[in-house]
Order: sequence, then C-alpha cells, then structure tokens
Amino acid sequence: MVVGVHHLENGQIHPVVRKLMLVNAIRSTGQGMMIVVLALYLDALGWSTVGIGGVLAAGGLLSVLLAPFVGVSSDRIGRKPFVLVSELLTAGCALIGIVSTNPVLLFISITFSGFGKADAGSSNPFAPAEQAWLASFITTSERGKIYSLNNGISFFGMAAGAILIGSMSIGEPAVLGVSSYRLAFFFHFAFSLVTSFIILTIRGEEAVIRKGSKYDNHQNKEAGRDEKKTRQEENVVMMKLAGINVLNGIAIGLTGPMMSYWFSAKFGVSMNQIGSTLALTFFATGVISILQARFSKKYGTVRSIVIFRYIASLFLILMPLLPSYALVSIVYILRTALNRGTQGAQQALSVSLTRGQRSGFASSINLLSIRLPISIGPSIAGYLFGLGALSFPFYLASGLQFSFAYLYGRTFRSFDTSMKLQGQLGDVRQN
Repeated sequence: MVVGVHHLENGQIHPVVRKLMLVNAIRSTGQGMMIVVLALYLDALGWSTVGIGGVLAAGGLLSVLLAPFVGVSSDRIGRKPFVLVSELLTAGCALIGIVSTNPVLLFISITFSGFGKADAGSSNPFAPAEQAWLASFITTSERGKIYSLNNGISFFGMAAGAILIGSMSIGEPAVLGVSSYRLAFFFHFAFSLVTSFIILTIRGEEAVIRKGSKYDNHQNKEAGRDEKKTRQEENVVMMKLAGINVLNGIAIGLTGPMMSYWFSAKFGVSMNQIGSTLALTFFATGVISILQARFSKKYGTVRSIVIFRYIASLFLILMPLLPSYALVSIVYILRTALNRGTQGAQQALSVSLTRGQRSGFASSINLLSIRLPISIGPSIAGYLFGLGALSFPFYLASGLQFSFAYLYGRTFRSFDTSMKLQGQLGDVRQN
C-alpha cells in the first residue's frame, strides 16, 4: 500500500509525521531532565565515577550493537512495533528508577533506556526504525527539511527538560517527599506512557515511497534489473557513507565527551557554569536545526551540511586559542550547535540512499558508523590530555571534520541536483 506520498506537495506535513514529531518532543523533554540529574543521582547513591561512566558507556554500546538488528528487522516486519516497544521499555525502565535504588536494577534500567545520554532525544537502538518510519511518509526532496525540523524539536525538548528539572530544588524534598532526582523518573514514566498511547493511535503501518532520490529513480526506470545487483549498488553507496562517517565519529569522540574535563582543567570553572553552557548549547542547536531546514530547502541538503560543518571546524580550531571561559563557551555553543544541527539532514540523506524497504538498514548503518568511532575518541583524547597536550585533540578533530565535510560534499553532491530536478517536476505536476 502506498499512501501519504502527496502530503508535502501542498506544503502540508502528513499526520503520522506530526505524531512522530510530537513523540520526539515529549521523549526529548524527559531525556533533557535525565541528562541533568542522572550522574548527580548516582553519585548521591554512592556510585563511583567509574561506575557512572561504565553504565553510560554500556548504554552506548548496547545501542551500537542492537541498531543494525533493529534496522534490518524493521524493514521486514514494520517500524511501528519497534517504536512502540521502545517507549514501553523506557516506561518500564523509568518505573525501576522510581521504585528501586538497587545498583543492578538501575544499571539495567539506564543501559536499556539510554537515560543520561545527550543523543538528541533519540530512541537509542530503536532509532533506525523511527527514522525509517518518518522517511516512509516524506518525499525524498523534503526529507532534509523535515528531518532538520525534527532534530530541532529534539534539542528544544532537551533544553526544556533541563530547565524544568533545573528549576526544582535538586536533592531537597519535593512533591510526595521524593527528591528531584527521583522526580525525573516520575516525569519520564508519565511521558513514556503518553508517547506509547500516541503511537498506538497511529493507523496504517507505513507508506513505502519508492520514488525520490536519484538512486530510487534509476532503479524504478530499470525495474527489470536483477535484485541482487541493485542491493549491491545500494550497499556500495552505504559503505561510502559509513567510511566518511568514521572521520566524523572519531572527531566527535576526541572533543565532546571530554569537554567538561577540558573546561575544568584549562579554566577551573565549576559544574554549574559548565551546566549552564550545556543548556544554552541545546537551545542553540534547536535554532540551528531550524535554520538547517531552511538551508536544506533553499540550497540543498548536502550543500547545507557541508557549509555548516566547514564553519564548525573553523570554530574548533579557535577554541584552544581563546584566553577566557566566556569566549570559549560562546564558540563552543556555536560550534556544537552547527555540528549537531546537521544531524537531521544527515539522517535524511542516509535513509534516501536506498529504496524505501531498506531505509531501516540504511539508518542503522549511518548510526553504527558514527557511534562506534565515537567510542575511540575519548581514549585518544584522555591519553593526549595526560601528556599535557590540551590543544592537540582540537586541532586533530578539526582536521578530521574538514576532511569529513570535503569527502561528504564530493561523494554526495549529485544528490542535491537530483532533488532539485524532482522538486521542479513536482511543481510542473501541480500546475
């Protein structure tokens, strides 16, 4: 069944896409709360820094390992069951946080829910299914715009959650005698029940859109081609994307996870100052994501990604050269917002490089090729910081991200041309 293909021809967003965006907004608000309180809560319970870092790493590793399975399986049996399971699982994990302080149960809860990780409100290993579900109701020419808007919603939601929980008296008795730490679990439990209900109200599994990218169009014209050859061509394109993503993943790992340490070591700032910077970063990233949506529509998805990434790489070079935390924090906010603000557009490209029935596979490859290299970066940065080389990781990361932007633009520049032609054909049909 092919439905929903026409929904953006008159400028409207498909109702299913609206519901999935609402789910993302609600989920991201809960995740924003958890980012603020989780490490503090575990510390208050007596967890060591190694234990706190270990449980966050375990959640990331689980996401990397399960994402390919979820992506491929959702291509076969549908996206809705996986997204629904994700929300119900999160509700169960939040419930564990409400009723128990047992270290083993909390470890399981945090690992399977992804609590405390700044993944733009993503549904962790289930993200490929959700992204593929979105793609099935959005024509390829509009994906850069809609995915960027959805990415912006994620960061606005996290900013809202951080502000909401931050306005409470952390650690002091609150509603029903429960500390604000535990209140975050209550909120997330309620949010997850609401998002589960919204997903249950979605009728119709999904639309499989077989037109859109130059790869899809070419395949449709050659409908009689051997399926094996077609899959091989798609796999080659995805492997090119994965290889380029590795550069970006290592660069992110070199700087992002170690920024709190670097801020403290270089400027001696407090956690409150660092927390304020991170909250502003979430909000700025939401703004940049909205701008990215406009740039994708006007200049093309790939071109806008490349432009934003080049600027972000320049900011990265400046960071170790600036003399004060105030200046560095401004540059950090801008640089991080420009980087993360392109995530939606990058997701849009990844799900458009294969036919609709393989978009879950494409999304999982995109996620895996970024997340796995990210885990390498912190160990390299930690070693260099230990040697007293506080600036070198930034220069190395900047070089990697310049290389990423160049290769990304060179490899996928024809995608924008194909999308422009498709949009012109759509206008002709309307007229």
